[in-house]
Amino acid sequence: MWASLSKSDEAARRARVPLPSQPTAAASEEFARTSNRLTVHDYLPRTFHDGTGAPGKCEWSSHVRVDLSLEEAGALAWVLIDTIMAVRFGPAAHLYAEWRRNTLAGTRIAAPLDRVIGAFVEPVFGLPGSAKSDDHLHGHVGEWLWHLLTKDNPAVRVQPDPKGDITDAGGDGFSIYEAGTGDLRFRLWESKKNTGTGSLTASLNKAYAQLDDEGQRYVAKIVGTFSGVSSDTSKDVMALVTELPAAWVQGDEVVGAGVMLATHQHLPATPFAGMAGKLPLLNKPGQLRGLAASISCYVEIATMVRSYAWTAL
Repeated sequence: MWASLSKSDEAARRARVPLPSQPTAAASEEFARTSNRLTVHDYLPRTFHDGTGAPGKCEWSSHVRVDLSLEEAGALAWVLIDTIMAVRFGPAAHLYAEWRRNTLAGTRIAAPLDRVIGAFVEPVFGLPGSAKSDDHLHGHVGEWLWHLLTKDNPAVRVQPDPKGDITDAGGDGFSIYEAGTGDLRFRLWESKKNTGTGSLTASLNKAYAQLDDEGQRYVAKIVGTFSGVSSDTSKDVMALVTELPAAWVQGDEVVGAGVMLATHQHLPATPFAGMAGKLPLLNKPGQLRGLAASISCYVEIATMVRSYAWTAL
C-alpha cells in the first residue's frame, strides 16, 4: 500500500494545499476519464458473494481491495466526490458546474459565490479550518459506497441518495426492489464504518441492535417521506409503502434488513454470521443482507474526498 497520509494531514488541511503525495483533483479526474473507469465498481469489483437464501441466513457480498495505487485511490476519491456534489447541488446545476470547474482548475471561487457554494459543502464535510469530525467523514463515505455499489442492480425500483446532513437522526438508507418472483420488497439498511483497530464484530453488533431498537421508528420516518410524492411514483410502490409499518413490527416477508460495513481491516470468513440471531423476526429466506467494503487505504481515500470538496473554497 502506498504511504499513509495521516502524519501530515492536519497541517495540510490548515494550509488548504494538496498533500505532497496526494494527486490533485484534476489529475485524479484525468486518470478516471482517460482510463474509462468512471464508477465505483471499476475500482471495487465484487470479490465474494454468498448467495444462499436459506431461512435465518444472511446473504452477503464483499468488495475487497488491498492493492489500489495512488492514482487509483485518487480517482476513486474523485468519482465519489464528483457524484456526491452533483447530488448535493440538485437542480442548481450551474453551481455544481462552478464548483467543478474551479476544483479541476485548482482556483478559488470568488466572494460572495464561495459562501453560496460552501453552504452545500459544509453540512457533510465542514469547511477548511472547521472540519466535521473524521468519524462523520468516514461514515458518510461508507454510506455512499453502499449506495453506489447497490443502486444499479436492475431489481432496484427505489433507492434514495444518502441523506444530506450527517447529523440527521434516522436510518442510513433503504431499497424497494423486485424479488425473484417479481413481487416488491423493502429493505432497511444500516451502515457502519470501522477505521480503527476495534472489533468488526462489535461494529456489526451495533448495527444489528440499531435495526432492532430503532427500525420501527426509521420505517415510520421513511413512510412519511412519501407524503406528497410526485405522481410518477407507481401504485405498486405506494401500496407497499402503506404496508410497511405493520409489516416491520411483524417481520413480514415483504420487509428485510441490510448492514453495510466499511473498513480498512481484513474481513473474517463469515462477517455477518451473527445477524440472524440478533434479528430473529427476520428469519425468512432473503430477509437479511450484508455488504462489506474492505479497502486498505480507506481512511486516505476519505481524506482525499474531503480535500477535493474543499479545493475551490
